[in-house]
Amino acid sequence: MEEFLRQLETIPEIKELIRRAEENGCPAAITGLQPVQRACTGAAVAHALSRQAVFVCGDEREARQLAGDLRVLTGEDPVFLPAREWRFRPDALSSRDWEQRRMAALWRLAKEHPRTLVTTSDALIAHTIPRRLLLALGLTLHMGDAFRLNDLTAHLMMCGYSRCDEVEGAGQFALRGGILDVFSPQMEQPVRLEFFGDEIDSMGLFDTGTQRRTENIREMLLLPAAEVLPRCTGFTLSPDGSHALLP
Repeated sequence: MEEFLRQLETIPEIKELIRRAEENGCPAAITGLQPVQRACTGAAVAHALSRQAVFVCGDEREARQLAGDLRVLTGEDPVFLPAREWRFRPDALSSRDWEQRRMAALWRLAKEHPRTLVTTSDALIAHTIPRRLLLALGLTLHMGDAFRLNDLTAHLMMCGYSRCDEVEGAGQFALRGGILDVFSPQMEQPVRLEFFGDEIDSMGLFDTGTQRRTENIREMLLLPAAEVLPRCTGFTLSPDGSHALLP
């Protein structure tokens, strides 16, 4: 595939597009191409650039298709940033799936600095959580860490999670005695944390259908579950139980 992309880079029009991108001559629009041709052109440009490439598509169907094509052609996993779906009630769960996908994508953009971003104009113009706040609120839990459960659940509420009796989807948590179930936006399955006193004694993924553990893990990342955080107090939680002012 590397040789294929290098050959594409010799096409005069693609070569000119790469030159303009490198010399700050973008944004640039590409017209008159079929989807597979757009994907090949985008992959060649992304492969040749020494900077991040952002592809803005007409709608989310087109963006998802382009992201998949770029993944195959470049061998890298581009970030797909979907548009934001507004919720008028904080506890409304019907549209939260879109917000969870955005949070996972925003975390990758903030933390990993990926080479390629695929999105739409609607997604780009939406106001979102500031990068510094997102990084400050992301909390990594390890086996053996000590947290007061009241502090940890207060942190989850501040970060936009909804408390429920049984976790069924991302952005939810449930607390039963010393057992905390939580589903962070970027994860495929929720995590069950069992505490011995204030210490995390065991940690594992579990199935939302059967509620049974499927795999033991030793650490997890808790991301904010919402982009707008009216409950955010300006403090973040540390494993020693202390609270630090957000940057």
